[in-house]
Amino acid sequence: MILLFVVFVFLTSVFLGIPLVWAILLTAILPVIVFDLGFPLQALYLNFIAGVEPNHFLAIPLFIVAGELMSRGGVGTRIIGFARAAFGFMPGGLGMVVVGASMIFGGISGSAIADSAAIGSVMIKNMAKEGYNKGFSAGLVAAAGTIGIIIPPSIPMLIYGFVGNVSVADLFLAGMIPGLIFGIFFMGVCYYIGKSSGCDPGGHRTTKQELIQSFLGTAPALFMPVLILGGIFSGWVTPTEAAALAVVYGLIVTIFVYRDFKILDLPSLIIDAFVTSAVVMVVIGATSVLGWLITLEQMPQIMASFVQELSEGPWMFLLLVNIVLLLLGLVLDPVPAILLTAPLFLPTAQLYGVDPVHLGVIMTCNVAVGLFTPPVGATLYVASRISGVGVLSIARRMLPLYVVAIAALMLVTYVPAVSMTMVELFR
Repeated sequence: MILLFVVFVFLTSVFLGIPLVWAILLTAILPVIVFDLGFPLQALYLNFIAGVEPNHFLAIPLFIVAGELMSRGGVGTRIIGFARAAFGFMPGGLGMVVVGASMIFGGISGSAIADSAAIGSVMIKNMAKEGYNKGFSAGLVAAAGTIGIIIPPSIPMLIYGFVGNVSVADLFLAGMIPGLIFGIFFMGVCYYIGKSSGCDPGGHRTTKQELIQSFLGTAPALFMPVLILGGIFSGWVTPTEAAALAVVYGLIVTIFVYRDFKILDLPSLIIDAFVTSAVVMVVIGATSVLGWLITLEQMPQIMASFVQELSEGPWMFLLLVNIVLLLLGLVLDPVPAILLTAPLFLPTAQLYGVDPVHLGVIMTCNVAVGLFTPPVGATLYVASRISGVGVLSIARRMLPLYVVAIAALMLVTYVPAVSMTMVELFR
């Protein structure tokens, strides 16, 4: 009864337009009052503070600062140049450049929004000049940008790892192949549209020398994910220390190597990163309060029993996970979606023998799809703002991208080797 009440209050609050943090807190407070659960309201405050106290959450603002550094410092332009040299000659080449550049940039920033903004500000205009429909161009930027939270480093994976006590290194390893699959599927759509419409039939093939020169120009930026992931996988640094290392390296590259970012610009960057980080941390605190209530009232066990009665095996459980998260993705951003659902899904996943790392990748892929799905898709709104095309007009042009994204999601869900092969190789 309490579980249904919690779901009803939360969904009602969101659809009424109540800000997310207040909706979550309201969902936690009302059951205590309505059902007279006997918990002092001071406990809610203490759990809010306790939710943001762990030192490992320092990795989040640090990765946000690192992503801001690389996105403002002109790195995006260099990555686009390298992607153009690698993919631009093929049919649908400009679209492939968007996807390829997004995959590379995602390995640097870990942020889908930063990815979409950096790539979209350059490529949407270029694709329109080539003859692409502007709505599709914006939709491609929105969809491809979300690969940034599947390919490591990934802030949603960090959150899931901390909440579920799952190895962040294993999650990062597990996200590599799924991120590549999403990228390849999106590139397939670009190839088809470029060839069938004739707007981008392909052009001059890049010479080996041009490709090498473009790579060398981008190499300092490309070394960042190698530094971060190599440090984590080798055990040399923790994820939090790797985030700090990324900030230091980002400063060196943008100020002293590329010289397209000035120290005087640093205060404004830090303020912007602080605002973004503050929003994330406040959501984490509010969700910790709700998570405390959910755990105390044994809602995960209730959920597990319900799913066991409803499903016939792990395949049905995973289907339910996908359905729930895709629906939540319509109204929630990745961080709160994972914070709210991970404590509910993890106990049931263990009953069915689903690896927690595999579940984490499935959840991340789901919330990535939600990022470019209306009405709340964050990358969709970024692409809309850059292109000047309405969100619904963009969404209508994105049908092929939605189809291949769901196909990739099903592949990741029901073929565990897609996620777990890299983990097993390095364990």
